[in-house]
Amino acid sequence: MSSMKGMGEPLNNYDNVIEACRAMIDRRRWNLSHNRVTVSTVGVTPKMRKLTKELPEVNLALSLHAPNQPMREAIVPTAKIYPIEDMVEALDEHMMVFEKSRDGCYGIEERKSASKRKRAMIEYVMLEGDTSTFECAHQLGQLTKNRHLIVNLIPYNQTDVKDKLKCPSEEHMKEFQKIVTSYGSFCFIRRTMGADIAGACGQLVVSKETSSEQEIEDGPFKQTTENSSKLKSNRHPKQNNNSYKRKSATPTSDIEKWARPLTIATVISASLFIVSALLHNKSNRRNIT
Repeated sequence: MSSMKGMGEPLNNYDNVIEACRAMIDRRRWNLSHNRVTVSTVGVTPKMRKLTKELPEVNLALSLHAPNQPMREAIVPTAKIYPIEDMVEALDEHMMVFEKSRDGCYGIEERKSASKRKRAMIEYVMLEGDTSTFECAHQLGQLTKNRHLIVNLIPYNQTDVKDKLKCPSEEHMKEFQKIVTSYGSFCFIRRTMGADIAGACGQLVVSKETSSEQEIEDGPFKQTTENSSKLKSNRHPKQNNNSYKRKSATPTSDIEKWARPLTIATVISASLFIVSALLHNKSNRRNIT
């Protein structure tokens, strides 16, 4: 699935994001299915509603991470501007935009039908602490009650940072999921990939920063690759000479070996094709006359 995510708020770069989405679903360009494109936002409510008007076909994901306004304001800076209930309402409007209702109320079957057409998702990172209590699970369930929105519980990928954040246990997350599901939403625990090699979401940037800090600590006397290779060659001169001899004695590659014969064969076949085409054309002219 193509997803408009990254280090920044996509809807604050609205025009470019919309153009990128249109390029992805354009039949003359990328030709992706609408339900394969998702825009993820921290919750810029006016732009969410604008997206629904201009590009209602794509999926929309709301990074919520807390089930009530005070708690969300403590961890998300923009939360003070946009009330949490209004954001969830805008997300629901995006999912139900193609469904018609006189009074704005939708039944279970209508909501199930809408959720099959495209996805309106809530992303909720699971951190050990206040936001992952079972009380928060009930609050999140109440917030999404009977809307049939998709709630993705995202296990936190632990990184080597000063603030030692942790992911709750698997048993805890399953109980949290069970509570949210009981309120009529589709709740899933997202599978983590790459955490075993520190390559999961949020881990690569920390790894890069750590290596950069190490380079700064080494200062001007750090051993570069070039210097380290010179040291190795000085330590083992005989081994280095032998490897050089083996390298120089290596025969030519298969590509070089077959390049000339293949070129000759291509020229001959092309010539025969041209001659046969001329003869065929000549015989056709005789038949016409």
